[in-house]
Amino acid sequence: MEPQLWWHLARAGGLMSWWLLSATVVWGLLMSTRVLGPRAAPARLYDLHRFLSGLSLVFLAVHLVALIADAWVDIGLLQILIPFTSDYRPAAVAWGVIALYLLAAIEITSLLKRHIPHRWWRYVHAGTFALFALTTVHAFTAGTDTTVVWWTGLALVAAVGFLSLYRLLAGRRSSGGTPPTEGAPVAPPARRDPPGSRPVVVKDTRRAADGVVTVDLAAPNGTPLPPWEPGAHVDLVLPSGKIRQYSLCGDPSDRSTYRIGVLHQPEGRGGSAEVHALQEGQHLAVSLRNRFPLVLADHYLFFAGGIGITPILPMVRAVAVAGREWRLLYGGRSRATMAFADELAALAGDRVRLVPQDTDGLPDLAAALEATPPGAAVYCCGPKPLISAVEKTVAADFPDRHLHIERFAAPGTGSKDTSSPAPAREFQVELRRTGRALPVPPERSLLDVIREAVPDAPSSCEEGFCGSCELRVLAGAPDHRDTVLPADERDRRDVIYPCVSRSRTPRLVVDL
Repeated sequence: MEPQLWWHLARAGGLMSWWLLSATVVWGLLMSTRVLGPRAAPARLYDLHRFLSGLSLVFLAVHLVALIADAWVDIGLLQILIPFTSDYRPAAVAWGVIALYLLAAIEITSLLKRHIPHRWWRYVHAGTFALFALTTVHAFTAGTDTTVVWWTGLALVAAVGFLSLYRLLAGRRSSGGTPPTEGAPVAPPARRDPPGSRPVVVKDTRRAADGVVTVDLAAPNGTPLPPWEPGAHVDLVLPSGKIRQYSLCGDPSDRSTYRIGVLHQPEGRGGSAEVHALQEGQHLAVSLRNRFPLVLADHYLFFAGGIGITPILPMVRAVAVAGREWRLLYGGRSRATMAFADELAALAGDRVRLVPQDTDGLPDLAAALEATPPGAAVYCCGPKPLISAVEKTVAADFPDRHLHIERFAAPGTGSKDTSSPAPAREFQVELRRTGRALPVPPERSLLDVIREAVPDAPSSCEEGFCGSCELRVLAGAPDHRDTVLPADERDRRDVIYPCVSRSRTPRLVVDL
């Protein structure tokens, strides 16, 4: 290769790497200051942040290889690894060498982010500001492309400086605001949909049974909705801002519509009444979860009680299409209250047994379990008494069946978890993103305290079974008092459900 080409490649690679690295810093600051979106940046913005970082490494490699190959500059591998050993502009090269080591530390901890304490990553990642400063000084003192370097350098320094100052001032406002005057009315916070949710519009509503309505939801622009599998539910953000969980009961192959079935509960907390009042064309928001997945098995037995049929219905369709052996025992207060009964009977009448309580009494759980082979997958969803009875029957007489349950309410007497939680003790919660530390007294829930700083912190059941209030734990040991986590995951230290759970350590740090 022509000797001068190595020099031009070194210049071009260095400039491009510096510009891309600076753009990565600016983009990260834009996300952290919420300029690009409220509360949390969408995943695609993080993807672009990582892409810019990766692309800067590619041009950095070009820069380093070209420098080593260029005979005129005469920089070898030793001079790139050890600062102040280069004969060519030793100080300028040294700033670049130090920046190279700092960049390596940032990239390595980013790759290991899921395997190291979050605070380690945070502290090392904060070195990005020093990295930007070192690379900028390196570019200014390298002695090439002076005009381009100075003008772009000034623009980048101004952008990074402004965003850094903005972030600092915004953090102080969030942690040191003036409390409202006692007795003064406090305006309710504006509705902000939770991170990860997507807008939907009410496409249709229909009566499915006495007290039960089905609601079809579609994307406002008609685009396909995210795929889902049987057992999935949506966190539905209602017009009032309430968040409620409803199982998807439609067809997973129909990407144009999410269908939910909702029982009107007059004595509830208002969510079902609001759903029953929805009108076609209203705009809502949803996020998708699946804590009740359908596992692979040769034989299935399904128990459903009342509105608990909603997650079971797509499961029944799936195993029927797959040609598996299955049975469904479906109970309700009366035939008129049992949603989708006609649809189920048409699907496979002999495999479905409807048990209206007013005419047939309670379903015979033991007989249904007796008819299944060992290893059968048993799914149950419905009211507390049904779930408790199935749990007791399986534990006592059929321990070789694999039971899967989903609750619509917190477990009561007869649930698996009969242990008494330890007495509540005061601890302190640090909200890392808002920069506040708050005491959590024994008589208040963690969620209640968090809402002092983040009034619209998401939640729904507030009894520890739905999972909608999930927070990431950055430090400390959670005291899990929820029923979302299975028994073998109750020692997890990376997540907490603050509506009921507390802390085993004096201080708990959460990503909020």
